Amino acid sequence: MTWGLVARGWWDRLRGRLKPGPYPFADATLLDSPLRKLLFGPARVLGAFDLKPGQRVLDIGCGTGYYSLEAARRIGNGGRLTCLDIQGEMLVETRRRLYAAGLERTGFIQARAEDLPFAANSFDHVLAVTVLGEIPGRSQALREIRRVLRPGGRLSVSEQLPDPDFITPGSLRHQLRASGFMEEATRRQFFFAYTSVWRVDKSEQGRRELAYPGCATGDAARVRPGE
Repeated sequence: MTWGLVARGWWDRLRGRLKPGPYPFADATLLDSPLRKLLFGPARVLGAFDLKPGQRVLDIGCGTGYYSLEAARRIGNGGRLTCLDIQGEMLVETRRRLYAAGLERTGFIQARAEDLPFAANSFDHVLAVTVLGEIPGRSQALREIRRVLRPGGRLSVSEQLPDPDFITPGSLRHQLRASGFMEEATRRQFFFAYTSVWRVDKSEQGRRELAYPGCATGDAARVRPGE
């Protein structure tokens, strides 16, 4: 991320041209900028997520694997990381990065967050780092994340200004509570970024409170990580 790219993103939004959508692959090299490493380095951000060895982790909107590499290291050989992105070019770069580090116990899936191709209860932890604001159907994506998480599983979010798609803590809290998640911890990182960890509520009471119409429940065509 550079200030020039940020300024361009905000200008496009003001002109009404920018809709929620994926970060362009043409600008992918900027994701590894020195400024981003200084302020939002993988160890700093993922340190707030409490990933554990052996976990099944889904990295939604993985991009070039900037945070995927650290996630794979934290869950170790006994865990499994699945990297998901809507852009195939991003997944190619993520695969190159992880394989170069010898981290080959990883899956790569090109798909939309609003229609996750996994069976229910497939993951222990889902990561969403500066990605939720880019998803047009965010409410549906949150329902899908809830579906693929095991009971008690966690969704960890990081939002970082000056990202044009930044979601405020209050807005995130409202959306996640409405989608069946319970807040565990939210931490400020400087005054312009934060991390937030949420636990999925799959109790009978939680299901009754949700009762979303049209919520996807069928798993006949879904897969589990590693299949």
